[in-house]
Amino acid sequence: MCGYDILMLAGTADKNRFLGALPAATRVFLESRMTAHGGGIGDVLQPPNAPIEAVWFPLSGIVSTLRPLEGDTNVEVDASGAEGFLGIELILGARSTPDTWIVQSPGRFARLDAQVFLEALERDAVLHDAARRYASAVQAIRGQWVACNARHTIEQRLAKWLLSTRDRVGDEIQITQDIVAMMLGVRRASVVTVLGRFVDHGLVAHGYARVRVVDDARLKGVACPCYGKAAEMLRDGLSAA
Repeated sequence: MCGYDILMLAGTADKNRFLGALPAATRVFLESRMTAHGGGIGDVLQPPNAPIEAVWFPLSGIVSTLRPLEGDTNVEVDASGAEGFLGIELILGARSTPDTWIVQSPGRFARLDAQVFLEALERDAVLHDAARRYASAVQAIRGQWVACNARHTIEQRLAKWLLSTRDRVGDEIQITQDIVAMMLGVRRASVVTVLGRFVDHGLVAHGYARVRVVDDARLKGVACPCYGKAAEMLRDGLSAA
């Protein structure tokens, strides 16, 4: 964690869908042991190849999970907003991760000590079941993203990424072209070209470090089917949480 200022934590469960769906006693217990932190684009919540010291619940903003490839190349395998949390590895029995958790869109993020989370999972069957359902959904989405990266064009993937991000933060997306290129695992020049095409066609508007979705219906027409499939998987993972 770098560059974070601890903020007052109030009403966390009302801003995170996973927490908000838990029984009141469970929410109160978890919230009483959390701290909230503000983060900007590029801030790291979890470094790669390191022990997982905390579970993070976005209250606003988005955190990307980046998987390292060759050299300094990373590619996004998942993104988490206020619908869920980061730390599913703990549920699956791992205590570290090869991935980096990096803030993609600025916001506030609640931190819960990993050991507290693990102990709560052991004691609370409802929390345990909800966490496992969410972890299963995330794994399914990551598999969909792998297939997407292998088969679909940059245009399709960028449209999908913009729509998925819009669903979490609204039409106005604070992002840089460098970050988008890293998320998609492509060259920045490719992002500039495709984003310029989207602007020319009236799908989005683009300013400094900002992209605004203008015509989501037509953008959905460009996006690959993975956008809808991932949204459905996430709904299934949260439906009974």
